[in-house]
Amino acid sequence: MMKYVSLIGKPVCVLLYIGGIILAASKKVVPLAALFAAHLTEYLIIGRKTAKQFGVSAAKGLANCLAFGFTWWLPLRARGKDTAE
Repeated sequence: MMKYVSLIGKPVCVLLYIGGIILAASKKVVPLAALFAAHLTEYLIIGRKTAKQFGVSAAKGLANCLAFGFTWWLPLRARGKDTAE
């Protein structure tokens, strides 16, 4: 299941950013700013903790969380949980 979250979710995130950039070019920056703010908040709440827990550098964790949101850290946490069991 988590494999599909990553396979489908990451391209969707990229498409959302492309759409946001297109809207920003037409002077509608709110959707792009909201997407960026949501992903930054997500990093501060759970992405940073997940990166540290799984040995991912803070910079790489931030970049992944900003670009892909939960589709980056959710499969990582699920794999780690499966490994621990």
